[in-house]
Amino acid sequence: MAIALVVMRGLTQLSRLGVDAALIQREEKNVDAYLDTAWVMQNARGVVVAIILFMAAPFIASPTVYDQPQLTPVLRVLALSPLLSGLQNPGLLYLKKDLRFDKQFFYTLSGTVFYVLVAVVVALVTQSVWALVFGVVASDFVRLVASYFVDSYRPRPRFDFDRARELFGYGKWIFASGVVLFLIMEADDLFVGWYLGAAVVGFYQLGYRVSNAPATEVTQTISSVVFPTYAKIQNSNSQLRDGFFKTVQLTTFVSVPVAVGIAAIAPTFVETFLTEEWQPMVPLIQILAAWGLLRSFGATTGPLFQAVDRPEIATKIQFGKFIIIAALIYPATARYGAVGTALVIMGNSLVFSEPVSAYLAVRIVNGSYTKLLSLIVYPLLASAIMGITIVVIHAVGIATGILEFGLLIVVGIIVYVLCIAVAEAVSSYDSIRLTHNMLNSVVS
Repeated sequence: MAIALVVMRGLTQLSRLGVDAALIQREEKNVDAYLDTAWVMQNARGVVVAIILFMAAPFIASPTVYDQPQLTPVLRVLALSPLLSGLQNPGLLYLKKDLRFDKQFFYTLSGTVFYVLVAVVVALVTQSVWALVFGVVASDFVRLVASYFVDSYRPRPRFDFDRARELFGYGKWIFASGVVLFLIMEADDLFVGWYLGAAVVGFYQLGYRVSNAPATEVTQTISSVVFPTYAKIQNSNSQLRDGFFKTVQLTTFVSVPVAVGIAAIAPTFVETFLTEEWQPMVPLIQILAAWGLLRSFGATTGPLFQAVDRPEIATKIQFGKFIIIAALIYPATARYGAVGTALVIMGNSLVFSEPVSAYLAVRIVNGSYTKLLSLIVYPLLASAIMGITIVVIHAVGIATGILEFGLLIVVGIIVYVLCIAVAEAVSSYDSIRLTHNMLNSVVS
């Protein structure tokens, strides 16, 4: 199932047209004139991806690639997913463009709830991988229905070549970015599965999910909010600069302690909830947690590049990132296994993509690099103290099992908040107040 989902996500990412981003970036409030064309393009993409997935399933499952015969029917059922996604209401983009968080939350949650319900019921009945397959399809179907409840627009099958050309003028960079992003985000999974086997890719993917999910979920939410916000103020450099630095401050305030905490608590997590055979996953979680932290910073720069009509910047950076990964992933994996793969992915972000993105973002907003560093250093120091505290408590062995796991989380949160409170008392750093104000604005 892990390989099937990677293949499906890969085809979806590779066919990303960037139409939504093009319309959100536009300054005019009403973009109804483009929505029918966007919907036709969206459906065409879904049909193409579904056909490719259905037709290529036997080859992907064959001994030539993964030698997993059970992949064929799984991939063919999953081919329904892009078809359902393509039929969704194009008016969904207004949820982001107009910052309608309540409806956006309902739309997202509806699919998640039905995924869990269907997956659990089918798992109880079949006790097979089909539980996850039907969960994915059910989630997409429910989101299709929900998309027509959360926005009143009703699409019709009309296509305007001039408008399509206009949208693709911006969207081509999003498309190119999607291709490269797939190669970066999914190629490591595919390579590990091909080179080291399905069992190892299971370790790798679970390590990725455990280490990245909390940090990236938070930052993806922030990213989805700041892109339309940046787009609205793209012509005011002072507002753009202020918005960018506040986004960096909020993102690092949340994602740094989460990533450090996950890395520090990884041994306890594996000991408590998994068996001894999962111990090799500990270094993977720790390395990929660092990558999750770096990715969270990237979530602050990508929306900025798109909002100021410079989507090509992110595409070019990602292409450079892919070249480095392509050159290093084989020798690193051959020597160090999946840990080597993880080190290449994380190290690439650390020494290349994120520093370059930060440099260009600060230039675009005419900001100060000193200001940027001042926003990052406090959560880094506070998180380092928190991480050391967690490691020491684990080494002392005050408790074991679930009790220790819960204790480490509580102590980590307390230590981090206290360190940040001290930082705010002796400096101009004010993330607690900023977080409180942003939560209030979202709720209201």
